[in-house]
Amino acid sequence: MGLKIKIIYYISTLEAGGAEKVTVNFIRKLDRDIFDIYLILVEKRGSFLEFIPNYVKIIDLNSKKTLYSILKLRKEIKKIQPDIIYSTLFRTHIAIDLALVFIRERPKTLFRSPTSPKILIERGELSLIMRLLLEKAYQGADKILAQTPQMRDEISEYHNINIDKIESFLNPLDTELIDKKISNSSNPFDNTMINIVAAGRLSTVKGFDTLINAFNLVLKKKRSSSFFLHIIGRDAGEKKNLEKIIRELSIENRVKFWDFQDNPYRFFYYSNLFVLSSRREGLPNAVLENLYLKKPIVATRCIPFMNELIDDGKSGFLVDVDDYISLSEAILNYKEIDMKSIEDRKKGKSLEINSLLIDLNNLKRV
Repeated sequence: MGLKIKIIYYISTLEAGGAEKVTVNFIRKLDRDIFDIYLILVEKRGSFLEFIPNYVKIIDLNSKKTLYSILKLRKEIKKIQPDIIYSTLFRTHIAIDLALVFIRERPKTLFRSPTSPKILIERGELSLIMRLLLEKAYQGADKILAQTPQMRDEISEYHNINIDKIESFLNPLDTELIDKKISNSSNPFDNTMINIVAAGRLSTVKGFDTLINAFNLVLKKKRSSSFFLHIIGRDAGEKKNLEKIIRELSIENRVKFWDFQDNPYRFFYYSNLFVLSSRREGLPNAVLENLYLKKPIVATRCIPFMNELIDDGKSGFLVDVDDYISLSEAILNYKEIDMKSIEDRKKGKSLEINSLLIDLNNLKRV
């Protein structure tokens, strides 16, 4: 066999998050006989580090911010001379684009969009300078990955990118890891209760305040006396506010925060219902994981593609963002979800990572 394809995965940290989980899943699915894999971290920390295989070469740039790591990143690129560089965050896209300035043997760049540009731009969450720098990075990229067909169209429209350069895919799942984590795992719940699980970092975009207010309405119904809400995820600045809401509603004995869990799959597996209350998402990994585990799901219409994942009223329920009344009704009616219809309804292209990277490596620049 010839020389391996050298690939760098560049990300800030491996703290728990959707982009970080997708990066880990990408790495774990690569064929080590084909690829020589490097993981460059702005700062080597994070709970997902334990899932990185020991044959991956990890490089710590030991910087506090991505901006401060650009010169160090450039040095490592020149030393490794990779064939491909992958990035999954806006700031790391920009850092790579800047680090590659005046490098003669430029590697192929693969940039994944972490979220909807339409929502970010229309809500003013992406500054003008960030938008300009991101568009420059996208224009110089060899391939851009969008998580849904709708996101593919948005990237083309809002960042003025040739749509042929953009490929839509569904986030890869490490099903072997999921199966391993639930095999022989213990049930964390009281089985006399109806256990509802929600998962994600405790931030405003995840809509846990809406979920808590919906859950309060659930508890006011006589038939809902046995419901219990479990929220899994690290605090991203919203926990105190959520705890305040819970105290004001006097439902402290029916809600539990579990912080980050290295095995969230056992919570999904033993739950009665998974709820996604997000205000916006890219493509929620937790929904894909619960679909794989064939669990009933109630979710907000936080992305258009949710209609492709969940057959509303059959394999799950969909409600509008921030509509806590409809969310409470959907939770109360979760037993109406047709369990026989719950299957992986993922439509669109399922990305075969090894093939994509081999094709990218062979891509000729015009």
